[in-house]
Amino acid sequence: MVVELRHLRYFVAVAEELNFSRAARRLNMAQPPLSVAIRQLEQEIGAGLFERTSREVKLTEAGETLLVGARRTLAEADAAVTAARRVAAGELGVIRIGYNWSAGFETLPTLGRVLAQEHPDIELLAEEMRPNRMINALRSATIDVALALYPDVVAGFAYETIRSEPIVAVLSAEHPFAHEEAIRLDALADEFILFPRSVAPRLHDFYAGLCRSAGFEPKHSAESARTRWMLGTWDLSTVTLMPQSAAGDLPAFAVAVPIAMPTRRLETQLVWRDGSRDSALATFVDVAGSAFGVPEPVA
Repeated sequence: MVVELRHLRYFVAVAEELNFSRAARRLNMAQPPLSVAIRQLEQEIGAGLFERTSREVKLTEAGETLLVGARRTLAEADAAVTAARRVAAGELGVIRIGYNWSAGFETLPTLGRVLAQEHPDIELLAEEMRPNRMINALRSATIDVALALYPDVVAGFAYETIRSEPIVAVLSAEHPFAHEEAIRLDALADEFILFPRSVAPRLHDFYAGLCRSAGFEPKHSAESARTRWMLGTWDLSTVTLMPQSAAGDLPAFAVAVPIAMPTRRLETQLVWRDGSRDSALATFVDVAGSAFGVPEPVA
């Protein structure tokens, strides 16, 4: 048995109007085709749906039962069509995003708030991960988009810079430079320890280049500043560089002091699989691209 949605719509109109002429006008069709369609529906079901007299039209018991189900079916069909249209328009969906540690201080929360305000029916699922894991996570579709400082550049992926920020040094609140207005990077030559290059190659090379421009070669450690942060072992010997956005939400044991290097800035980028930018992801990329204004170029 095949009952078409249009037949259910015709039936509901007649059932609610209890008048074929009014129902036909409501449906913008002539009455004879409507009467034929209702008879076809009754034949398909094998039961009369209306009691027709010259004076009135009434629902039969079978008609009353069908009306309940027909309204529910039509409502679900309409909701499915609406949802499909919203997905196609980028107004509905789920986006899985991988982000690096420093993006979790301000950049990601800002994007989450803006997305929730402008597109409340797009859900953002976030997972913190090291930059060196992001490309594989994108390849395997574990995440849809990555948010990171200087992510690896690999063929087959699309990149968009959404933020460019000054650099700050994050150090112990007990550090001698904790209350300085700004610090020359070379003043930290004996203290700044760079994370392993394997963790985030491009970001590592950016920081190493800054150190060399300042006249010293950075020291390396197998233990990252994030690890010390999470384990509570942050002390006077821990100095790291981060984007300025991380400075506003530091715990009491750490402070951020600007680096006196105004021409060099840190870029935060989005990365996604080239060609996989579906409607919800396209909406998110557009939101992210305008959330922080036009990024300033890095010198």
